[in-house]
Amino acid sequence: MLPFLYFDLPLVYVVYFQIILTAIGAFCLYKVTEKYFEKQSAIICIFIFLFYFPIQIRNFYILTEILFIDLSLILTFFIVFFKKKYIPVIIILLISLISIRPNGILFPFSLIFCILYFLIEQKKKKYLSLLLILIVIISLPIYQLINEYFENLNFIDSLNRGIIWGWSFENNEVCKASCLSVELINNNYDNNLFGYLQFVIINFYEYFKLFFLKIFWLIARARPYYSDLHNYYITIFNLIILPGFVYGFIKRPRKNFSVNFILFFILFSIILVGLTFADWSGRFSLYILPFVMIFSSFGILIFIKKILKIIYQKGNNTF
Repeated sequence: MLPFLYFDLPLVYVVYFQIILTAIGAFCLYKVTEKYFEKQSAIICIFIFLFYFPIQIRNFYILTEILFIDLSLILTFFIVFFKKKYIPVIIILLISLISIRPNGILFPFSLIFCILYFLIEQKKKKYLSLLLILIVIISLPIYQLINEYFENLNFIDSLNRGIIWGWSFENNEVCKASCLSVELINNNYDNNLFGYLQFVIINFYEYFKLFFLKIFWLIARARPYYSDLHNYYITIFNLIILPGFVYGFIKRPRKNFSVNFILFFILFSIILVGLTFADWSGRFSLYILPFVMIFSSFGILIFIKKILKIIYQKGNNTF
């Protein structure tokens, strides 16, 4: 958005730019899905992505969601079809994603874990030792970065905002103060990583109850304050995509670096929401949905093929 403001361009140009970028992201999603599974699965994946309105409507917002989603798909394309000459592009995309949204840091984390997993699997002890030394070196600045994040966020107050941000399930209404039905012990812990860990230990049972509830609502995406039509749409979508994801996950390519990269990002994104704050509008699930669709598309394809086979067999029996 800053370049458009700098050159004093109409904000409608932001929308045009985002639509073009989404088309590029969709192409990347198609190629990645085709590589993992097959062309028909890739077509289904693109169809789901382009017609899932909670994602596509973001093209018309002057926000960072669709930019983050599209750049993450482009980054994944370069990792899946990796060549040494892509390294500068990958670095630029990683920096861009981190600067756009804080959870962009999950992409380099996912890469590090993939490399670590690969080196352990291949028993490359020399390179594994070098990687572990690198992780120790970068752990201090990461620790400082996390503490700076906590300085700008009262994590206990954020937890009190509810399982779904700003909604009280107990009273079934929007809340302004505490939105939780559970009591959290607050001893005025320091607003840093160490204080956060102290808080979690003291409130272990209550905290992880909230942790799993937030994950459930992150995946469900339905919201009490949505219209019935919105919630029906989301529910029907979930009934299609989630079972498809399970099947596609089981049938995924094994021992594949880029597949592991995608799965680590999905996993870390889910854990991050569970450990931090509640999601108001389901926006945090939008970041992982295109990657979920990669695996779901194959499950949906197999289901369609089986249905068509049954119809074909019944047709033959009739004649």
